[in-house]
Amino acid sequence: MYEVASIDDYVRCMLEEAGLPPGCAPVDVVGHGQSGDLIATVGAWVVKFAPGEHPDNVATLAREAEVVRWLDGRVRVAANLWSGAFEGGFCLISERLRGEAVSHVGPRDAADALAATVDLLARLHALDPAGCPYDMSLAARFALAERHVAEGLVDEDDFDDERAGWTARQALDHAIATRPAIERLVLTHGDASLPNFIWSPGRPVGMVDLGRFGLADRYQDLALFLRSAKFNHPHIDAAAILRERYPLAEVDEAACAFYRLMDEFF
Repeated sequence: MYEVASIDDYVRCMLEEAGLPPGCAPVDVVGHGQSGDLIATVGAWVVKFAPGEHPDNVATLAREAEVVRWLDGRVRVAANLWSGAFEGGFCLISERLRGEAVSHVGPRDAADALAATVDLLARLHALDPAGCPYDMSLAARFALAERHVAEGLVDEDDFDDERAGWTARQALDHAIATRPAIERLVLTHGDASLPNFIWSPGRPVGMVDLGRFGLADRYQDLALFLRSAKFNHPHIDAAAILRERYPLAEVDEAACAFYRLMDEFF
């Protein structure tokens, strides 16, 4: 058991366990939630840790490590440098992609960054899904959603405005009632919000945070992309960019509404 005086020391212990010398680079803690999950950057590395007392988080992070290996060479992702058990939890250390999260690019670059993100989603969705072992179809998602509702894991206070005041059970019942009749499965990021895409001029957009990657309908990604674009870059018509570059004759608003609803359970 490591004896540490600070989060910085704890992160450096993970790097030591991985055989990656931390050197003198500062530790920048990006996230450290109530669950104990930790995300930090150290120089050219990103360190993620999920504690063992939160098995769902451990499973998601371990799944992300597997997904990155499976996707290698297909699209740009942050390379997995080391992953494994650590202090009763799970640690993933990956490369730090050069660039800026699309959510945080400046107004002058926002249209270019959004267009590049749409290009990436189009490439991802067009890849051959044969052999993909990661099922995130509606059957799998509804099973997870039911469990999350039953175990009280859904944050009702974080629901979108149109569901303010709803219970998780009400939201899930509405999702069941409005489930699309048709589902066309492609490879999806699974959480296509703009913070999960890294952009730099002249380079393909890179993907991070792939714990929800898998086979799903394309609107799993398109709905969350459009919602995030509206929030982060409201001055840009992201739907027009999507129609132009995906290509998409029109946006299915009902599908977008459904997949935004399903996102409430994760």
